[in-house]
Amino acid sequence: MNLEALKQLPPWARELGSALLVVSAVFMLTWVYTGNWPPMVVIESGSMEHDDNPLYPEPGFTHIGAIDTGDLVLVKSAGRDDIVTYLAGKQQGYERYGDYGDVIIYYKNGLRGVCSAGASLDEAECNRQDGEWTPATPVIHRAMAWVEVRDNGSYYLPEVDMEFANGKLVLAEIGLPPGAPLTEITQSGYITKGDSVGNRHPDQLTHRDLLGQQVQPVQPGDIVGMARGELPWFGLIKLKLTQPENYAAAPEECRQMLLISLVTVIIGPFVIQRGWEQWGPRRK
Repeated sequence: MNLEALKQLPPWARELGSALLVVSAVFMLTWVYTGNWPPMVVIESGSMEHDDNPLYPEPGFTHIGAIDTGDLVLVKSAGRDDIVTYLAGKQQGYERYGDYGDVIIYYKNGLRGVCSAGASLDEAECNRQDGEWTPATPVIHRAMAWVEVRDNGSYYLPEVDMEFANGKLVLAEIGLPPGAPLTEITQSGYITKGDSVGNRHPDQLTHRDLLGQQVQPVQPGDIVGMARGELPWFGLIKLKLTQPENYAAAPEECRQMLLISLVTVIIGPFVIQRGWEQWGPRRK
């Protein structure tokens, strides 16, 4: 389509085309930055929220800075050298989303789904055998520590140079007090934990995968990426349509901010245009 043909289009069509180009450009840039597709995820639960948690300041009205239900979070590809744990971040003064260390997105035990025709089948093979594929939902939690499982069965935390030789990993700072030790670790990886008041202990102590197995420390190959930046509130639109119970559980302030933002985005351009039409000629 040449320039003259574009000029013949009605204004609404040109504006719609311009908006689609801008959205496409934004997605391409975020894909280039993150190295992941899709480049962002919608937060579906409140496991990282800081509300009513004595460990964190109470969030402000906008809830910007913490990860809340309905936020859109960029997911940047990351290897072990890129990820800073809570214990390492505390030593370095490195913070993300209101606490020390990075927040990572991972699959429990590397399991991305389960097939009804056989638990060991991947999605492609499941479809070939006419099985029903149940996808796993990735977890977005803070990397608290890296644990090494040594040949003698002991556990070692390199960030604090501590070894646990009795088959029990105990460190209250990462949610493992003496009364709730972590045992039966079979592989080295990240200990992960949500920030919310409902996540007192690490995932490796309280969570299970789709097969009902204890979640093991997260290995680098199980990680989708680490959280980098957020677009607050707008993921609530998806939750409202597909997961109304999660939408209802989101902080009230976040739902109010979504409404305010939508009104601003929809009405704002018309107000600006109207103002320009009224006051622009007078300035000339």
